[in-house]
Amino acid sequence: MSNALDKNARSFLARPEGRVALVVSALALFAGAYGLILALPVLITLVQNTLELAGLCLALTAVFYAVFDRKLRAFASYLYRAFFRLLTSFFIELDPIGILRHHIAELQQKLVTMREQLGNLNGQIRRVERSIADNTEQREKALTLAQTGRHDPQHADASRLQARHAIKLEDSNGRLGAMQTQMQTLFRMLKKLSDTSELVLQDMQSTVDIKTRERSSMKAAYSAYRGALAILQGQSEGRELYDRAMEFLNDDYARKLGEIEMFMDFSEGVIKAADLENLAYDARASERLDEWERRLSDSLLGVGQEGGAPRTSRLPLSDQHVASFPTPSSDPLDALLDGRVEARAHRLPPAARGR
Repeated sequence: MSNALDKNARSFLARPEGRVALVVSALALFAGAYGLILALPVLITLVQNTLELAGLCLALTAVFYAVFDRKLRAFASYLYRAFFRLLTSFFIELDPIGILRHHIAELQQKLVTMREQLGNLNGQIRRVERSIADNTEQREKALTLAQTGRHDPQHADASRLQARHAIKLEDSNGRLGAMQTQMQTLFRMLKKLSDTSELVLQDMQSTVDIKTRERSSMKAAYSAYRGALAILQGQSEGRELYDRAMEFLNDDYARKLGEIEMFMDFSEGVIKAADLENLAYDARASERLDEWERRLSDSLLGVGQEGGAPRTSRLPLSDQHVASFPTPSSDPLDALLDGRVEARAHRLPPAARGR
């Protein structure tokens, strides 16, 4: 019997089956750890692929959201146009007033170039005039030489050469004279065109100045108009925040008012009970005061016991019931009234006391 108790009292691991279970559990744990080590690369690859799949799904969701969300598409479109507008502004000034001023600057540069060309043309005219004068002088000299050696047989060839040179100079002066005439005509035309262009540029400059002031005034007026229209239509930048704040205030007001009303409903019964109890205390206090006043009056008027019998109270039934409540003997007013009544009785004559 004791061996059976010892066998039952031993732990499971101390038994043979416990040792077998311990060995099998250790082998299973070792095999599990070894299998985990072997499967660890596969698990790491699986986790990596899972994370990559989650990232791709998140990116695909963001792409779908960007494609199907109207506000995001509008924002992307605005950024796209703003970027290319900024890129284009390096080559083309998009401001209309700026375009006009740029055009006037180009015309002024062309006018400066025209004046430089006019200066060059005037210089060419002066050079042609000098060439004509030189040719005329050389022609006169050649004619003089040709006429001098005309009758001398030794200088006959030289005389003919000088004559031919004089004829060429005369022909050159004719061509130079025609060219001079054309150049002078062109100079006058270009000079007139330059003066007209200068007047046109001055007129355009004054027009651009006027348009600049008008555009500034119009932009200020339009900005004020847009601001007033946004206020009237309720489309200001903080409208959404204003609506949310107003909604929060309304909800908070309704919640707090509901809590106050609930508290009033809960406390109504307590308040009524307290009021009822206060009314009862007031009624009892009023009855006690009336009783004390009657007793004081009786004591002052000499009303006591007649024929050894106590005087019957003439109070109403409710007053009698209230007056019948026991009063504490330590009440100062009761003690005072009792003392006065006894003193009154002692001051009465013996005959009256006998009665």
